[in-house]
Amino acid sequence: MRRETLRENRIHGNPSFPVSVYPDVEQLNGNCVLDCHWHDEMEFILVRSGSALFQTDMQHTEVNAGEALFVNSGTLHAGYLHHDDHCVFSAIVFDLKMLLSPVPDVIQQRFIEPVLHKALLPPIHIKGTEAWEREVLESLDKILRDHETRHPAKEISTKAQLYAIFASMYPHMISAAGEPPEANTGLSKVERVKMAIGYIHEHYQEPVRLKSIADKAGMSEGHFCRFFKQMVQKSPIEYMNHYRVQKASLLLEQTNRKVVDIALEVGFDNLSYFIATFKKWNGVTPSRYRKEHGSQQAAFPPLSL
Repeated sequence: MRRETLRENRIHGNPSFPVSVYPDVEQLNGNCVLDCHWHDEMEFILVRSGSALFQTDMQHTEVNAGEALFVNSGTLHAGYLHHDDHCVFSAIVFDLKMLLSPVPDVIQQRFIEPVLHKALLPPIHIKGTEAWEREVLESLDKILRDHETRHPAKEISTKAQLYAIFASMYPHMISAAGEPPEANTGLSKVERVKMAIGYIHEHYQEPVRLKSIADKAGMSEGHFCRFFKQMVQKSPIEYMNHYRVQKASLLLEQTNRKVVDIALEVGFDNLSYFIATFKKWNGVTPSRYRKEHGSQQAAFPPLSL
């Protein structure tokens, strides 16, 4: 399945049931399993086979087959092959607000709102070695099975399993109050990178200078480039070109516009450079890509996940 690298602005599921389930997601080209991105919803990633090194903000966690990763809302996250040569995972993306009650009750006040407002932080890595972890993994499997088999009551079952998951995780959550503050009182570096990514997404069709991106993040060019590469595994220019190529891929799939017009549309002013960059990220030329994918629609809108 093909994914885009961007901050998601779409609704997972629908307003009355804000849950999306993505089974059997395989890695992208090279060692990339999940492009760096973030979204407002929470997410569970369950590794089905292989393993990968997942990044959540500044933390890196190796997740093996049969284990799961919890991604909190607003967390910059990505995944890369590490010790293994492949990784297949499933993802459950959901809005925790679906567990709120119409009338505030003890469940909402004691258990849901502290997690929603990040006063309590759930454990990130669910290995399955302890009883509570196995309970979480079983509930995740149940959600995935119900959606894959189109269970007629999957909505109520999913909601029940999410309650069960947070009940199992609750005794192992930690208070955010004890977390050390940032060294400075300004924006964290993670937030600065997210601002830079947002700037690229808004201006990718224009000539964008590295200095403009670094200025948006409030960093010097050198410092920004080093930290961005550490967080995203691509330089700012590589990330921008990758994003442009993904936008071009969608246009090649969904329209009959000329390749040169698409190149200009996504911010490339040199056709040869566009073709070379496109081939670098997709493994084929734009014309070949259109022949192979032109009849398909985007199967996996931005994850993400």
